[in-house]
Amino acid sequence: MADRVRYRRRAVITGLLLALCAAVLAWPAAAAALAPAGLATAPGSSGVHGVAFSPNGQELAGGYGDGAVRLWEVATGQLHEPVLQAGGAVTGVAFSPDGTMLASADADGTIRVWDPATGQSSASPLQAASGVTAVAFSPDSTLLAAAEANGAVTLWQTANGQVHGPALGAGTEGGVTAVAFSPVGQLLAAGYGDGAVRLWDPATGQLVGPLLQGAGGVTGVAFSPDGQLLAAGYGDGVVRLWDPATGQLAESLQTGTGVTGVAFSPVGQLLAMAGADGVIQAWNPAAERPAGPPLQAGTGVTGVAFSPDGTLLASGGVDGAIKVWHTAAVWPAGSGMNWVIVVVSGLAIALAALAVTVTARAIWLARSGGSSPGRALWKSCWWWRC
Repeated sequence: MADRVRYRRRAVITGLLLALCAAVLAWPAAAAALAPAGLATAPGSSGVHGVAFSPNGQELAGGYGDGAVRLWEVATGQLHEPVLQAGGAVTGVAFSPDGTMLASADADGTIRVWDPATGQSSASPLQAASGVTAVAFSPDSTLLAAAEANGAVTLWQTANGQVHGPALGAGTEGGVTAVAFSPVGQLLAAGYGDGAVRLWDPATGQLVGPLLQGAGGVTGVAFSPDGQLLAAGYGDGVVRLWDPATGQLAESLQTGTGVTGVAFSPVGQLLAMAGADGVIQAWNPAAERPAGPPLQAGTGVTGVAFSPDGTLLASGGVDGAIKVWHTAAVWPAGSGMNWVIVVVSGLAIALAALAVTVTARAIWLARSGGSSPGRALWKSCWWWRC
């Protein structure tokens, strides 16, 4: 009788321990499967025209057509108060890599630099010669680039607000529609309304390499994390991947609708492509195949941005809504987390099955008095001394 009680007790304890291990291992997979979260739209707010994560991934900024810049707490979805008022319709937002600045651009050419910690703006806004369509900080946070409707790219020194050299490409036809620095800052890519992408050396102000020409206006540019690819989205629905070192076209991806934004994940192999039809598609450049099914954002998407760790994707829409997606749940093939989730989930399932089997077998043996021929095997496999 004592042996039966001892077997039953050990069986229950072992089963509980195995189940606990399974739950711990399964937690990352369960967290990755969380449903996309939407950030509430403030009453009266208009479309989102830019989204950006802070470098620590804790805040998400959205620029709105009503002139507001809203900061959201990523973990809770809470809106920071007070709302930053930029004045004119916001056309783009960007955090500095060091996290000390948040820039917002207006359609009237005004650029405001905010302290995201206090919500205070610099004493004097930066004023471009024409409307600004996009802004980007250099990797070392010392320069701020502004894409202008007059075809120029203006660089400002963030330390003193002074213009850094002559405007790049002043007078170029088509207007600048997008800008992005390469990962180490030696190149600045500028997309134009005539379908061209030009690469500039921000230190010298000189053009680098040949003109990268596509069809339709450029709507977004982004460098891959290693700097070996430059993605450019076009109004004709094509995303072209260029080799910035040679100027050669590496690949053309047809999305089926006008592209409104592109973004590379900082980790893993993932390129997000947003469309005017509200669909966000993902591509794995290394595998040269889609990374997963398209996401239905609901309305026209105006921009996309990845969190610094690549686990989240934010999209802004013409309806003023911002949605946050868990990349490992929707695009496991390119998130860099898929193999972890598969292995961990498999281990969790195996441990859970083992827990059930061990518990049931031990209880049966205890009840039967251990008369089964399998008792010897059971006792030899027990992990503590009988």
